[in-house]
Amino acid sequence: MNVAYLRPEFGREKLDCGFEDHGPSSEAHCHAFVHGYADVPYHWHREIEILFVLRGQFRLIVDGQVCDMDQGDTIIINADVPHNSTSVSRNTLVCGVHLDAAYFERLGLPGFASRQYLCRTFLHSRSFMHRVAPIKALMARLVLDQSNHPEEIMVRQTIANLLACYIYRWIPHEEADAAGAQLRSDSRGRILRIMDTLNEQDAGQHLGEIADAEGLTLSHLSRLFKRHLGIGYRDYSQNLRLDSAAETLRTTDHTIGTIMERSGFGNPAVFYNKFRARFGCSPAEFRRGRRPSKPQSVLTTEDAAEVQKLLMVLATDVGKAAELAVGLAPHDKRQIVLSAPHNPTRETTPSHALAMS
Repeated sequence: MNVAYLRPEFGREKLDCGFEDHGPSSEAHCHAFVHGYADVPYHWHREIEILFVLRGQFRLIVDGQVCDMDQGDTIIINADVPHNSTSVSRNTLVCGVHLDAAYFERLGLPGFASRQYLCRTFLHSRSFMHRVAPIKALMARLVLDQSNHPEEIMVRQTIANLLACYIYRWIPHEEADAAGAQLRSDSRGRILRIMDTLNEQDAGQHLGEIADAEGLTLSHLSRLFKRHLGIGYRDYSQNLRLDSAAETLRTTDHTIGTIMERSGFGNPAVFYNKFRARFGCSPAEFRRGRRPSKPQSVLTTEDAAEVQKLLMVLATDVGKAAELAVGLAPHDKRQIVLSAPHNPTRETTPSHALAMS
């Protein structure tokens, strides 16, 4: 099984939260992954991203909109749309796939990269779940990587093509909004400047100082920050200080009390409670090596077994999904062209059209 952790590839290492990419490097146009409880930082990428929740609850902030997802929910995040996410429950398991839209457009899906796909099952009627079932089946097969089989690379390429074709044929979409994209770009740039300020300077810097530097009111900047990142400035700043404390615990011999004070926490009870909530252990346990230096998606042996069981069930419908993706389902009435074999005695051989009934 291909268990992978997302590392955004946009050259902003300080925002990657320690996620590592274990996907096959030979398939840049398609990357499948599974992760457990995790905070995925604010980012965007040229690929479209399809996610569905295998277990637990998951909260996404997509272009400033809060998307609360429960088990079974599916979403398509379009290319270049800023998003970040956090697990609501500790038992969260999320399955995802990145598709390079430009690659599949070059491969033969005209307009694939410019479409804005409308797939958020928590906003659709229950019947829409039947439409996303083939997507889950194909995604499941991509994650269940049989890397010891010599034909696996070809199989994964085929499944990725089928997934792109299915989305292209069956998922509703809108055309891209150029004005909206520009607004996203401007707003995104402002948020990144703020995040750079917090990373490069004291994470405890008052939001009012940043608002003055950006020429905004404090209330407007506070709303902007929460809309894009899904958490308030205070929580974001606190998480940065906790991450810094964790790194200091891991790399120095300073006492926990000294680290607490240098991280801007004056109350030991608050520090211990906040640290445990973020890292799942006490500062002392963290120092003894029970946790990595930053919040990560960690799948236990039990989690991996559960993922495999759930995905194996979904993957049994790959055949039905492929039938719909290639467009030859029994209910699909359209003109089919049959090409005749080459005849060397004639310059051209007419094709024969057959109407499906």
